[in-house]
Amino acid sequence: MAKVSYKIGGMSCVNCAQNIEKSFKNVRGIQSATVNFTLEIGTFEGNSEGPEVTKAVEETLLELGHTFAPLDDNSKGGGTQEQSKDLKTFTLSIILSLGILFFHMGPGKDLVSLKMSWLIQLLLSTPIWAYVGLPFQKALFHFIKSGQSNMNTLIGLGTTVAYLYSTIITLSAFLSNQPIKSFTIYFEAVGFIISFVYLGKVFEQKAKKKAKESLDALFKLQSKSALLLEDNKETHISLNEVQKGQTLRVKPGDKIPVDGKVIRGISHIDESSMTGEPIPVLKEKKGKVFAGTINLDGVLDFKATKVGKETFLSRLSQFVEEAQLKKAPIQRYADKISSFFVPIILIISFVTLVSWIYFGTNANALSDAISKMIAVLVIACPCALGLATPTAVIVSTGKASRQGILISGGDIIEASSSIDHIIFDKTGTLTEGRPLVEDIIYLVDKEGFPEEEVNSLCRYSEHPLSKSIHSFLKDKKIAFSDPDKFEVIPGRGIKGEINNSQFLIGSETFLKEEKVPLPGSSKDLESNTSKVFVSKNKKIIGIFLLKDQLKEGVKETIHHIQALGLKVSLLSGDNEETTQWVSNELKLNHYLAKVTPFEKASHIKEIQEKGSKVIMVGDGINDGPALSQADVSISMGTGTDLAISASDITIVKGDIEKVLLFLKLSKRTMKIIRQNLFLSFIYNVLCIPLAAGLFQPFLGWSFPPLFASLAMGLSSLSVVLNSLRIKYGSGKRNLVSG
Repeated sequence: MAKVSYKIGGMSCVNCAQNIEKSFKNVRGIQSATVNFTLEIGTFEGNSEGPEVTKAVEETLLELGHTFAPLDDNSKGGGTQEQSKDLKTFTLSIILSLGILFFHMGPGKDLVSLKMSWLIQLLLSTPIWAYVGLPFQKALFHFIKSGQSNMNTLIGLGTTVAYLYSTIITLSAFLSNQPIKSFTIYFEAVGFIISFVYLGKVFEQKAKKKAKESLDALFKLQSKSALLLEDNKETHISLNEVQKGQTLRVKPGDKIPVDGKVIRGISHIDESSMTGEPIPVLKEKKGKVFAGTINLDGVLDFKATKVGKETFLSRLSQFVEEAQLKKAPIQRYADKISSFFVPIILIISFVTLVSWIYFGTNANALSDAISKMIAVLVIACPCALGLATPTAVIVSTGKASRQGILISGGDIIEASSSIDHIIFDKTGTLTEGRPLVEDIIYLVDKEGFPEEEVNSLCRYSEHPLSKSIHSFLKDKKIAFSDPDKFEVIPGRGIKGEINNSQFLIGSETFLKEEKVPLPGSSKDLESNTSKVFVSKNKKIIGIFLLKDQLKEGVKETIHHIQALGLKVSLLSGDNEETTQWVSNELKLNHYLAKVTPFEKASHIKEIQEKGSKVIMVGDGINDGPALSQADVSISMGTGTDLAISASDITIVKGDIEKVLLFLKLSKRTMKIIRQNLFLSFIYNVLCIPLAAGLFQPFLGWSFPPLFASLAMGLSSLSVVLNSLRIKYGSGKRNLVSG
C-alpha cells in the first residue's frame, strides 16, 4: 500500500477539506483520504504502486482547482509564503475598495456626476471581483457544476449577485434617460467583502502558524549538515550524505545531526527538545545521542546508528503530524453540520430575498432585498465552526510533544477527558524498576566490613542486584580492583577470592547450598525487601537490603490525580507484600498482586463492564494486553529510543508527573473545543436572523453586507485565538497545580 502526503493550497474552510475527502472516495486506486484544513496537509493511501497513487492524487487535486506540492521536510513548516501572498492580495483589494468608497460616499461623490461615479466604481470593482475574488467565483462555478459547496460558495454567490446587480443598474443608467437616484448599487460591498475575507485569512494564517509552532519547531531542530571524521580528518557533509556506521564529530554548541552511540569524549547534551526536561544529560562512551539535541560543553565522536527517517526526531515529527491529522469524534459532528449548513444558508438567503421583495415597504424593495440576501450569505460562512476543533487539537498535541508527551490524536484527547478510573502498573511505572540499596546490616564491626572487596566482586556481575550494590558503593567513593578469582553462579550469586579470603555474595538459598550458617536475625527483616548475603570465609558478615523505590514525585502526582475525582488502582505481577507496600504508601483505592498480563486485561474488562472508562498506564512491554483492553493506554518510556506509536500516549522519559499533565491538558482542551463550538453556533444563531432583517420591522436593526463580512472574519479569528489559550494560558506548573 502506497501513502503520499501533500501540502494543499486554495482551501478556505473545513468544507473545502471535506469536499476533497469526498471527491477521493470515487477515485480509483485510492483507499482513503485525510485532509486537515488547519495544517493544510492531505494524506492519501492507495492500493496500487506509488507512482500510480501520486498520479491519481495530483490529477484529482488539479481537477478540484487546488494548488499542491509534495510534502517533504522543507514544505512542512512555516506558512509564511501563504500569509505573505494573502497580505499582498488584501493590500491590492483594500486600495481598490477605498477608491470605490471615495466615490460612493466620500469626497469623490461630488466631484463627478452620479452616473460617472457609478461607472468609476464599476471599473474599480471589476478587478476585485474577477481577479482578487477569482477563487470565490470558481467555487460558485464548481457548486453549479457539481453541487459541492463550501465557504467560498457563499462568498462567491454574495459578491457575484452584488456585482452583477450593480453592473446591470449602472449600464442601464447609461443606456436610458430614466432617473437613477431611487436605485442602490453595491460595488463597495463587493470590494470590502472580498477584502475583509482576505484580511481574515491573513490573521487566520498567522494564528494557525502559531498553533503549528510546536510541530514547526521539531522540523527546525534538524541539523542541515554533519562533521564526518575519517582518518582523523574533519569533512563537512550534508545531512543526506550521512550513512549508518560513519563516525561523526560534534563540537560545543553544535546540534547532533543523527542518532548514534558515543565512542569518544564526554559532554553534556541538552535534550529538552525531545523530553521537555531542562537539565542537561551527561554523555560518555557508549551513551546514546539523538538528532536535534544540542551538544553543550565537550567534543563528542559518535557512530551513526540511525539516519534519515529512522532518527527519533524524524519519527517524533511524523508521529505528531499524524496525530494532528486525526479527527476527534466531536469534530465529526461539526463536520456533518458544516456539510449541510451551506445548502441551508442558500435556502435562507433565497427566502430572505423573496420575502423582502414581497413584503418590503420602501420604494426600493428589490435593492433592499438583495442587500439582506448578500449579508446572510456572507455572515453565515461556517469557517469558525470548521476551525473549532482542529486548531485546539493542533495546539494541544504540539504543546504536549514539547513536554515529552506524545498523543496519537484528537480522539485520544476527547476519550481521556471522560475517564473516571486510572490503573497503574508498578515496576517501571510507579517505581524505578530496579532495586536500590536501602540499608546494610553489619554482622561484624562496621569498620571491618570489606566494602572494597565486595565492590570489586559485584563490579563484574551483570545481575541487577549486583549492579545496584556496585552503584551504591561506587557512590560512596569505595575503591575497587580485580579479584584474584571470580565466578558467577547463575540464579544464585557470586564466588570470589581476594587476598586469600573466600567470598560468597548472593541469596539465602545460595548460602545454604554452600553450607554457610545463616544468622537467626535475618528472619526478622522486612519481607518486602530483597536480601543479599555477604560471606567471608564461610561466615556471614553482612546483609544488603534492597528495595524498589517509588519514583520521585509519585506521591504528589497520585494525590493530584485523585483530587481530579479519578479512582486510582494498582495491578502488579509482583508479590503481595511489595504491592501492598506501594499501595499503602500512595493511599490507592485498590490493588491486585501476582496478576499476569492477561489477568490485568481481564480485570480492566470487568471494570469497564460496570460502566467505567479506564486509562491503563504501563511500561508498554509486558502490559500489552492490558494497554490494548483499556479505553486509553499510556506507555511510560524509559528513554527516547522507543516505539513511540505503541500506545495511545507515550511518556518519553517515564516521568509520572506527565500523566497528570496530560489529564489536565485533555480536560482543558475539550473545554476550549466546547467553547469554540458554542462561539460558532451562537454567532450564527444570532447573526443570521440579524442579517436577514428579522429585527428590522420591530427594532429597526439592519446589518449591511460590509459589516457582515467584517463580523464573519472576526468570528473565525476569535475561535483560533481561543484555541491558542491552551498554549499560552497554562504552563506546565499551572496545569499540574490546577
